[in-house]
Amino acid sequence: MRISLIGPVYPYRGGIAHFTTLMVQKLREEGHEVQMISFKNQYPKILYPGKSDKDYSPGRIKVDADFIIHPLNPFTWAKAVSTIRRFAPQKVIIPWWTTFWSLCFTHIMTRLNRKDIKTTLLIHNTLPHEARKIDKWLTKRVLARANKFIVMSAKEKDRLVSFLPTAAEITIVPHPIYKFANPTSLSREAILQKLNLPEGKLFVLFFGFVREYKGLHDLIHAMRLCVNEDPNIHLIVAGEFWDQKTAYEDQINKENLQAFIHIFDQYIPDDEVSLFFKISDLFAAPYTGGTQSGAVKTALGFGLPVVLTRIVSDDLIEQLPELCKIVPPNAPDTLAESILSQLKKDRLSEKQIEILFNQSWGSLLNAITQK
Repeated sequence: MRISLIGPVYPYRGGIAHFTTLMVQKLREEGHEVQMISFKNQYPKILYPGKSDKDYSPGRIKVDADFIIHPLNPFTWAKAVSTIRRFAPQKVIIPWWTTFWSLCFTHIMTRLNRKDIKTTLLIHNTLPHEARKIDKWLTKRVLARANKFIVMSAKEKDRLVSFLPTAAEITIVPHPIYKFANPTSLSREAILQKLNLPEGKLFVLFFGFVREYKGLHDLIHAMRLCVNEDPNIHLIVAGEFWDQKTAYEDQINKENLQAFIHIFDQYIPDDEVSLFFKISDLFAAPYTGGTQSGAVKTALGFGLPVVLTRIVSDDLIEQLPELCKIVPPNAPDTLAESILSQLKKDRLSEKQIEILFNQSWGSLLNAITQK
């Protein structure tokens, strides 16, 4: 099948870029002819809270792409349309996760519809995590121009349906497992020394951009309860803070957890990701909002046991009850109990990880390529 795909890929960083890059790679491996159109620039610096939106880590997965689109330059939107029309795809796939791209995507989809070129929106988030009133209006404009939709959970389907004026073709496929990070050859002892972490501890990992809806405050509270039971339990927070860091530091000090919580306030480039997952014994995703979590699927790609809230659960996770413990949001006591029990669980084997990885991506590719 001839497929045009629009979205961020290498060198852009973050979950959407990882997802899109892996999707292109897997589609091409299956023999599909994929035209990848990406961004000349992704966000103006003034609108991006991180230090940089690019990651040039050695060994990152790269795919051939045409870097055409500038978010604020309509001439580049028109160029993208012309490029797609010349390719004459059977299907166009566009990821949807933020209304920042609404004007650009509305223009592109409108022009493609006039030429009877069909578009499927791959929904990461129907609405941004911190949605404003205008986001609902912008979202409706984009959604109205799509022909089909792929969502990653039943909850997100319900959210999407509330924005659609008529019945639409919606396919649910759980967020696939990530295996984008290069494995490290370093031993556990060498990694602990490199990261200046203590030996002989059990590490709970919180990974990714720190934002309020990800529930780190609940996890810190739960850690106080865990440490009371077992002082060998430590928490690693690895990710750039997009929230007020001082509020978390104040809570850590108040709970007297300074010796038990280790903060790496930085974006973790791909060539360092495996360091944190290799030494960790459990992954925690105490989300109080949001949709699905790419960080959880990264943890599963390393075979780690997981504790997560039902906010970011899906069918794939629910099929792994031994590995994935689902808890209610905003419940630190239950979160702590589950952390203590899940720390006793073993990792998946490499063979088990490979099976899950292939099955999860196979389901997504089937949804993308179905006529």
